[in-house]
Amino acid sequence: MSEDIQKILEAGCRAPSGSNSQPWRFMVKDNQISIFALPEKDHPILNFRHRGTWVAHGALLENILITSSHLGYKTDVKLFPDKDYPKFIAKITLEKTSPKNEPLYSAIWSRAINRKPYKNTPLTIKQKENLLNGANEIADNEIKIIEDPNYLKTLGWAVSVNEIVMLENKALHKLFFDEIVWTKEEEEKKKVGMYLKTLELKPPQKFGLRIASSWPIMNILNKAGMARIIAKQNADIYSQCALMGVILVKDRDEDFITVGRMIERIWLNATAMGLSLHLITGIFFFWQRIMLGGAKEFSEEHIKILKKAYDTTAEIFDVKQNMIALLFRVGDGGEPSARSSRLPPIIV
Repeated sequence: MSEDIQKILEAGCRAPSGSNSQPWRFMVKDNQISIFALPEKDHPILNFRHRGTWVAHGALLENILITSSHLGYKTDVKLFPDKDYPKFIAKITLEKTSPKNEPLYSAIWSRAINRKPYKNTPLTIKQKENLLNGANEIADNEIKIIEDPNYLKTLGWAVSVNEIVMLENKALHKLFFDEIVWTKEEEEKKKVGMYLKTLELKPPQKFGLRIASSWPIMNILNKAGMARIIAKQNADIYSQCALMGVILVKDRDEDFITVGRMIERIWLNATAMGLSLHLITGIFFFWQRIMLGGAKEFSEEHIKILKKAYDTTAEIFDVKQNMIALLFRVGDGGEPSARSSRLPPIIV
């Protein structure tokens, strides 16, 4: 069983996490896997109430459940099994049974973020059914999608507000550039962080990013509207896709675990069909921090544009209650230019 558990955890660690932070550790005893969170590894301002960490752990858990079934194990999962230790995310007990055919298992190993412009070719009804296959069964969190090109253009603007705030706020600027991994050699050594090549930048943009990594220079450029120019360029890229979708959630931290499971299931379905997916969380976590936790990190101007971006998104998706946890865009983007490496599972 030990070799199978190693394989299960390796597959789990293929899950997406903020800036590839991989905020998890494991304990293994006999047929039990205990999962522990390391929220301090995630972006401290984006990671409101550790919810970014919970989403990542939900994706991790979904990979583990698929792989366990593929290898022939029935799983019993207890979330947050120790109320006195909230970083103890889950206890999974494995019971040997017959292997099952899990069509998404191979997609775990090939799934990757793709930030390229996508083809605007609409998905077929069958593709849309396959995309959401199984995700709605995980929890009662609602999924909504939009395909209208005019709405997609507006949504592209809304989510690009994230870049304005990130590049015009000194603290966020530092956090963003601290997370960038600039070279392949550095990426292969660290295996964490946001690898530059995955940003899908053209050579002039890469050069500009190097210059912008200096806050004094970026601050001067911002006075000429540089952050807003970058956001507009990104908005055009974001809007080039077949559809965008959101997952709605109640204001409960534990629900973000199921959001993570749902988005991973959608992402694996997209990968299995040869489609690309780009997960976008920035303005939604910023909005939660402003509305639920205080806005001391943001200027009045940034609070105003973040609220407008969120409200616009909520209006397009006809969100009457609950909140938007995250947004994703899907389409045919071809192969990504690079993929982020992963650390081996750390078992303590």
